[in-house]
Amino acid sequence: MLNRLIAPCVATLAGFCAPALAAGLPAISGVNFVVAGDGSFTATVSGSRFGAIPSDIPCSNCTPLELQFTILANENVVQPITVTSWSKTSISFSGSGVAAGSAVRVAVYNAKAGNAGAWGGVIAPATGLPKITSIVATGSGQTLSITISGSGFGLAPSGIGSNVDSAFLVLTDFNAAAVNTGSGSSGGFPWNAGFCGELECDGVTANYVSWTNKKIVVSGFGGSYGNTPWIATPLDAFCVGVWPSSSTSDGTTGGVNKCIRLP
Repeated sequence: MLNRLIAPCVATLAGFCAPALAAGLPAISGVNFVVAGDGSFTATVSGSRFGAIPSDIPCSNCTPLELQFTILANENVVQPITVTSWSKTSISFSGSGVAAGSAVRVAVYNAKAGNAGAWGGVIAPATGLPKITSIVATGSGQTLSITISGSGFGLAPSGIGSNVDSAFLVLTDFNAAAVNTGSGSSGGFPWNAGFCGELECDGVTANYVSWTNKKIVVSGFGGSYGNTPWIATPLDAFCVGVWPSSSTSDGTTGGVNKCIRLP
């Protein structure tokens, strides 16, 4: 079990503070996508501590537990990919179905370290998308608070001051204990709070504290939170997806994605 004490910052993961106790966990420093006009792509994941090549890789048109690629417009459903190479510092894979402006997420699971590293971004950003510049997490567990800073979030949607499902925000957690046991769907991770769509709904609500064009604050979870493995634990990889409050896409097009490591 991971030590739950909060340690000083000794390094950064994609620009965010990484606790000293996270030193042995996988870290993604960046993902480089090359996309063709038909939506097919190749990608190279750079970072550290990805571990030895898993036994089920290389693979074609697969959804390996150790490497997950998702498109935010598809409600975080894991996409089939072809994984061609894997080392401790670099992974190469390819797939299809992305377009300019697609918000995507890549997660790498190191079985020996017992946790995941995650990266979120936008492929060839389209104009008019919101922008996430920073994510700050405080507290832990059911009372975890997340402050999201950036621009283009729009006016406050309905539900401020309440635990709600939302078409404008999704919080995604890679539960460390769940990936160790391989329990639940998709190996036990990830689980989502906030957005509840046709293809992905874990029934965990997020408490909206405030929402402005430049800052969103959520604090605490409700609904199905606490039903294993829907628990936020220290050092989990954690991603935030945001759609502007003016969006009518119901959580499909027009969103952005960014990931951190919980304290």
